[in-house]
Amino acid sequence: MASSSARFASIYDSLPADVQTKIVEKQLIPLLDHVSKGKVKKVVASASRMQRRHAGIPILDLKAKQREINSLLDDLHRDAKRSFVRERSHRSDLLEQTVDSVTSWLNDIWRMVYEHNVNFMLAHRCLLFTVTTLDQIGHGRASCRCAFTNLYVPITLKRKSGKVVKSWQLNGAHNIEEVLQFIWRDLFLSMLAAGNQRQIKKIPEMLDDIEDILGWTALERLLYGGRKCPHDMDDDEDEWVDTENDDDEDAYTDEDSDLDAPIDQHDWLPKVPQTSNPSHAKHWSPRISAQMIHFRTHVHNAMTSVFKITPSLRLYSALLAHSTDPEGTSAELLSFLNRMATSCPEVFSAALDIHSLENNTVAIANLLSTHSHLIRPRDAPIYQSAITTLSGDPSHLLRSQEVIEKELLDTAAAVRSALVAPFSLLETAENRAEIEHILKLRPSAAGRQDRIERWVDAISTPGSNNPNPVALAAMVMGIVMPALDGMEDADPLNYLDLDPNDPDMEDLRDEFRPRLKQRFEGWTTTANVVRGGPSILVKVYKELTKTMPYLRMSDVVEEMLGRLADKPSKQYLIDAVDALSAFVKIQRRKLATLKTEQKRRSNAAAQTSAPGSSSGPFVFGTPFGPGPSTSTSTAGGPSASSSDERLETPPPPLEPVTAAPAPLFTFYTGTIPTPPLPGPGAAGVGGAGGGGPGGGGGFGGLGGFGGGFGGMDDVD
Repeated sequence: MASSSARFASIYDSLPADVQTKIVEKQLIPLLDHVSKGKVKKVVASASRMQRRHAGIPILDLKAKQREINSLLDDLHRDAKRSFVRERSHRSDLLEQTVDSVTSWLNDIWRMVYEHNVNFMLAHRCLLFTVTTLDQIGHGRASCRCAFTNLYVPITLKRKSGKVVKSWQLNGAHNIEEVLQFIWRDLFLSMLAAGNQRQIKKIPEMLDDIEDILGWTALERLLYGGRKCPHDMDDDEDEWVDTENDDDEDAYTDEDSDLDAPIDQHDWLPKVPQTSNPSHAKHWSPRISAQMIHFRTHVHNAMTSVFKITPSLRLYSALLAHSTDPEGTSAELLSFLNRMATSCPEVFSAALDIHSLENNTVAIANLLSTHSHLIRPRDAPIYQSAITTLSGDPSHLLRSQEVIEKELLDTAAAVRSALVAPFSLLETAENRAEIEHILKLRPSAAGRQDRIERWVDAISTPGSNNPNPVALAAMVMGIVMPALDGMEDADPLNYLDLDPNDPDMEDLRDEFRPRLKQRFEGWTTTANVVRGGPSILVKVYKELTKTMPYLRMSDVVEEMLGRLADKPSKQYLIDAVDALSAFVKIQRRKLATLKTEQKRRSNAAAQTSAPGSSSGPFVFGTPFGPGPSTSTSTAGGPSASSSDERLETPPPPLEPVTAAPAPLFTFYTGTIPTPPLPGPGAAGVGGAGGGGPGGGGGFGGLGGFGGGFGGMDDVD
């Protein structure tokens, strides 16, 4: 008998819902007339209990809600059209009505899945419809989303008894996703606790539906009831507002079926008060809490499936954070990544990013040696991180330096190529010769600014300053048009700037809005942290000043950028040229500082070695004492040769060898005060002074430098 019932149960679970209903009505219900009255009473009593339990169950009419919401969305579209003609709009009121409509049944959805444990798939479809409706409202015709993102939305979940489970005060309708994920988590936990195997097998499919609409980050947040994950928490923004009452008698009405055996008193575990946290809710029963580990497994498997399709560093880190075996999970993910790394640029960039995190220099070197052509301009930050990691391995340092130099020069060449459109005559021989002449002028030279302006006029593309004909015609007709450049403007309506974060526009941004400034500054930063990087920057500086000499003059760069300031589509070029000019200025300052430091060190070394050679012609002794003389003269006066020697005599050292008892030079007052000198022969040394007194002769004895002072008595 048991085997027959099990076989029937397996067959029954595999049937569609309509067929199941038909079997119950035509096969099972008539059997009650052929069984004993005791069994009939038991079945009827169980059915009565279920009827009482589900009395007042919420009714979820998805079709009626869809008609209501679609009507409000049509009103929003009509209002968006009328607002262009009429100067009034009812968008705020319509938005508020629509949001109130989609949030009014959230409490009913939660009660159905958590308190009554029925209609899980219907509740799932209702939540999906709510998400898609919010997405349509947030990305509707109106370009401004202020009314949507600033709308105050209060939401409260209550039990059948009226007790509050959780409440939210949301600032912005886009934050309603947090409430939806909270309800989804209770839905899955209730399904695992009270659902049958057929329903549980639907969980991967339901998680896939959520990921398809909200992305894989929504799967991770399901574990925390819509809250931010701990590894993504930057600050404690919000606090939990849980106002659940612990004495609710309906807290644990989530049994599988009233047809089960009577529940013993020991089956009901006392509810232990717990502090609320993102991964646990206070209103859960012990039976619901026990299902959390199984729910984590389902979410982990769903996220792993996403990783095998679109891997990323953030998803890789999230999987490791939630894994019970991080090493095994990492090995599994890296094994898959190595097989698929070269399949497309998206996977290749993700592989570089993940291997950089894991410091796998061998894997990075192998990928770059065979498939570096898969790197896109938007992948420059990931490429820079990979090269930084690669440079940590001494065997790959030289290759890292070569890549850095190549990327810096390639980015500079891209900037130079982009300048050809507004300045098509920049590379002509006459203009290059003129800029070289301007370089030789001093910054304050007369006429320099005029020559710079004439040079910029000469290199400008002919006709580039003429107004756009479409904008000119619109202005004549009185039609308001956005500012348009010349005919070379690739994005006249600034379409790429409507949503800067739209990933579908990345290819167009790489072509029309390349991030040249960010690329160059990123590689400059990479060079500064890599060993030998400063020498690479010097080589790049010399190459830039050779191919783009105008970068050496800030006034020339300012004049060139001033011609592009009124063209919004050239803002990326203005930023790039400004970054190159700043780089040249910094490197020039560093080289000047280095040269000054080298000169100071050489002078200090020369002064340090100077006192060691005492054979020089001028040595301080006592200020008026005898000293060696390199020339001799007659008593008649200084000779011509001694005059030449005086001119060539080097200056004295900074400090005398012995302390001077008196100042070396004094104003002449008729006689020169001299200290007493030992011996009469001291004056005879100073014959260059002429017929002066002994003291004068002594001072003159200092050689060619003092010879002119030796005969001060002869001065008229």
